[in-house]
Amino acid sequence: ITDKKDNFFRVAQELISQQKFGEAINYLQKIVETDPENSEASALLEQIQKIIEYRNKDIFSSTNLDMDPWME
Repeated sequence: ITDKKDNFFRVAQELISQQKFGEAINYLQKIVETDPENSEASALLEQIQKIIEYRNKDIFSSTNLDMDPWME
């Protein structure tokens, strides 16, 4: 099982380097489902989700149009 998780992690890292974040999330979620204690996969999954959230941020949906970080 460890070899499979290591392989999934390597595939996820490769997908991230290609900016294929959706596919990488799928692999990382499989790792976390089978091993919830895997902090490396959990941290990477959280990072990717933040990247996607940042990329998809609609700056016009906020009244903070100057993007002042102290107003968020």
